[in-house]
Amino acid sequence: MAVIAAVFLVAPALGSEAGVPKLVFPLVAKTTWWDNYGDPRPNGRHAGIDIMTPWRSPVVAVEAGRVKYWDSGLGGCMLYLYGRSGTMYMYIHLNNDVTAKNDNRGRCHEVAFAVPDGAKVTAGEQVAWSGDSGDADGNPHLHFEVHPGGGADTNPYPYLLKASHPLFAAKVGSQFSLGLRGSLVAVGVDAVHLEVERVRHYPGGRWLEVDKRVVELAVAPEARAIPVLAGAGALEPRQLRKPVAVTAFTLRSKATTEAMIGAAGTLTATRVSPTR
Repeated sequence: MAVIAAVFLVAPALGSEAGVPKLVFPLVAKTTWWDNYGDPRPNGRHAGIDIMTPWRSPVVAVEAGRVKYWDSGLGGCMLYLYGRSGTMYMYIHLNNDVTAKNDNRGRCHEVAFAVPDGAKVTAGEQVAWSGDSGDADGNPHLHFEVHPGGGADTNPYPYLLKASHPLFAAKVGSQFSLGLRGSLVAVGVDAVHLEVERVRHYPGGRWLEVDKRVVELAVAPEARAIPVLAGAGALEPRQLRKPVAVTAFTLRSKATTEAMIGAAGTLTATRVSPTR
């Protein structure tokens, strides 16, 4: 969509000149996206990147900061994130549906956002749900913009390429555990490698399809005798000749940014069983 100039002019600015940090990717979902920044659009130059994603995917804070609700005719339900770095981010075309159909009956403050207006959020915390509000009606996606120092937009593409993709969304410090579905590709005594395709966050949450990535899980002592892991003689995970479809469940832990992106050593499997 085009730059929403009138909205940007009235939005509060942070005024910092700090650079854009490494970001957490703005969605927990299976996505498709490319560099469409600057493309000509009926309403002007495209000021962000459109990320194709399923309806009502969790939208997360790309860095820690403060959120501000907004809405407009073109952008529909929108959210500004004022990052600690001084960078401002715009999330546009958020959910405006009340039911599972494209009803367009929801008021933004009731159906689009996952945190209160003005809330301070941590990187990777869910702030909203994606949708097709505004002029995206019938084409669910997230329009994402980056404004260094709270000023003019810049191309988000290089920042998204380097971003860490979260497995789940959570507030740093909150309690969580995960269900992970995918293919077991390597097994060791103390750790396994799982190519993850679907994730469920507990408490609450639903199974979400995510962009595939291999995650290293530590293995809890009580899980080492599980049949699918039996026979792992090497300490370091060794590649399996044939991947095994499994569902794994992790130890209840406190959320960290590292755990949300599945960094090695941050997630511990307590149960692993073949998926039928």
